Amino acid sequence: MPAMRNLFFALVPPPALRTAFAREVVRLQAEWGGRPTATPKLHMTLLFLDAFPVPLDPDVVTAARAAGSAVALPCFGLAVDRADRFDRRVGWLGCSEVPAGMRVLHDALAEAVARREVPMRRESRFVPHVTVLRDPKRPLPHAIAPLPWVVDSFALMASAEGAYEVLGRWPLDDTPLV
Repeated sequence: MPAMRNLFFALVPPPALRTAFAREVVRLQAEWGGRPTATPKLHMTLLFLDAFPVPLDPDVVTAARAAGSAVALPCFGLAVDRADRFDRRVGWLGCSEVPAGMRVLHDALAEAVARREVPMRRESRFVPHVTVLRDPKRPLPHAIAPLPWVVDSFALMASAEGAYEVLGRWPLDDTPLV
């Protein structure tokens, strides 16, 4: 089987927020067990495209970049205030309520990707999240102290060893969506 890389759009936390996420990873690992996500890999998945063979097809990357470039939206705020899980395989941090700005960004990206015929897995539901643990042993979902985030950009990323590779980054307008 060929080596694969995941391709996805994500929100990349600023350094201070990434540090706050890392503190939550340490706390959750102490409570839940499991393998922590390395701090340089902490990001919020916005739209997962798919897993692609290595090397990535340049036409797919070009089309995904064009989709990112087609999106022009205002910045928005969110609060990461929930520790939760997907089954017993993944522990994550996310929002108890997904802000309207994030839904609009997700939907605009999905539409732009579809228009450019970039392969994309269909998701059953949109759950923006920061994966913080793999295989947690005692995952008990709960609220956490809110970690505020002003989202002013998004990125196209590909999985890689150590940290994710950023293949493109786009700013959001600095007029916040209310």
